[in-house]
Amino acid sequence: MQTDIGIQKDMIIDIGRRLWQRGMVAANDGNISCRIEAGFLITRSGVSKGFLAQDDILFLDLEGRAKEHGPKPSVETGLHLRIYETCPQVAAIVHAHPPYATAFSLIDADINDCPLEELRIQLGSVPCIAYAQAGSEELAEVVALQMRHARAGLMRRHGAIAVGCNLIEALYRMEALEQAAKIAFIAKNFPQ
Repeated sequence: MQTDIGIQKDMIIDIGRRLWQRGMVAANDGNISCRIEAGFLITRSGVSKGFLAQDDILFLDLEGRAKEHGPKPSVETGLHLRIYETCPQVAAIVHAHPPYATAFSLIDADINDCPLEELRIQLGSVPCIAYAQAGSEELAEVVALQMRHARAGLMRRHGAIAVGCNLIEALYRMEALEQAAKIAFIAKNFPQ
């Protein structure tokens, strides 16, 4: 029989594959995590999310430390840890680079200006989070602060982040963000 940790690892593997199949991550982009008792699970550094195995998902304690030596956790481990510390309602995090949503993080445009009703219903207000270097403590702090009341956010020059009460909710929010960004792009460029 599979343990809860094993089930959660299988969910992370499935979500990684979905993100990769939909072109929301390439190469070893992105990271996925979820809270579990006494810590959290997170994808390791340098692995494609489309081809994850159980050993690619690491258990870290509530201070971000691994129980044993092994693969290095994601460079964004501090980001995930800080969100879990700051946002007790969050139990799962998906960070990816979906092309249309990421494009919004590169230009001076606000995705919230899109009048798409599904964006408002599914995601509420989506913050565009100020730039800080990937993997930095500064990024972890600014993202955690902006995500306190958000379901998804755009990290300036760095992609998107979605949170949820479980892994599926975080994935669906990432999918909804990318769909809204794509629709906004098409609508803006649709001949009138």
